[in-house]
Amino acid sequence: MKIIEIANFTSLNRAPLVIEGYLFEGSDPYAPSVAIVGAMEGKNILPLYSASKLVDFLKNKIHDKDKIRGNILVIPSINSYALNINERFWPLDKTNINTMFPGYELGETTQRIAKKVFDAIRGYTYGIILESREDLSNCIPYVKLFKSGFEDIEGAKTFGFRVVNHRELTPVDTVTLQYNWQLWETKAYSIVCPNKNQIDIDNSNEIFEGIIQFLSKNKLIDYRVLNGFESVIAAQEDIEIAKAPKSGIFITMKKEGTYISKGDVIGQIVHSLNGEIVHTFISTCNGMIVCCYKNGLILEGALAFRIIKSD
Repeated sequence: MKIIEIANFTSLNRAPLVIEGYLFEGSDPYAPSVAIVGAMEGKNILPLYSASKLVDFLKNKIHDKDKIRGNILVIPSINSYALNINERFWPLDKTNINTMFPGYELGETTQRIAKKVFDAIRGYTYGIILESREDLSNCIPYVKLFKSGFEDIEGAKTFGFRVVNHRELTPVDTVTLQYNWQLWETKAYSIVCPNKNQIDIDNSNEIFEGIIQFLSKNKLIDYRVLNGFESVIAAQEDIEIAKAPKSGIFITMKKEGTYISKGDVIGQIVHSLNGEIVHTFISTCNGMIVCCYKNGLILEGALAFRIIKSD
């Protein structure tokens, strides 16, 4: 294993921002390669943990180093300034590094960070981005792919997650790492992790096992793994959305990852002062809950549940 310096930015009032990558050189010069990017935001705790867990696995758990066939680069954290103070975005100007790619070396700080990172990871066969959901929802881990014309659906299935969300490309997505990686002929995928402040071991294990399965099935490591799920490809029209018609205390009766039937009671909204039930969420379809609102108080119009329809 080699520790390589991706970037080093000085600061006027704190220690330099140093971005490091862990490079595991493969034994087969003809094998594919992969770069894995962890926390780009300050609240990406599960992506950070998943990336660090992978470093430990490759360094300490694969005892025969010849079993690492292709080059594997893991960058656990890019935005340590935000991580250290529990800010979501770059603390100085609140910009999102994942909307700055491919970067610009003479631009703002986050553009220069993106440029340094992109230069280091460009040219890999595969690219994996670990990110958290942006809204106030808990979700099952899944793969996100944009409908860009460059996406690799079959490769996304090899993670063995339950869902691959094949979503429409929006203008802001064209400055993300996934899209720009794909433009430069890297097969890139985003693994979306639950947005939680504490580590959920079950979610963590599912994400870690999905990455190991991907590495094994794509001939990057020689390591026997059990098959995961047969992934469902879900477009926007396959997802049923339930929004809150009223504000109040939100109670979920079915967790993410639960299969439900049409007519099932899946949640309630309770009046926050008098305790009356002001709304009952009843499933309008058969399927599986993939996301549910995570706060105890919900506002009118907030997204309460996402359900992938099975019929």
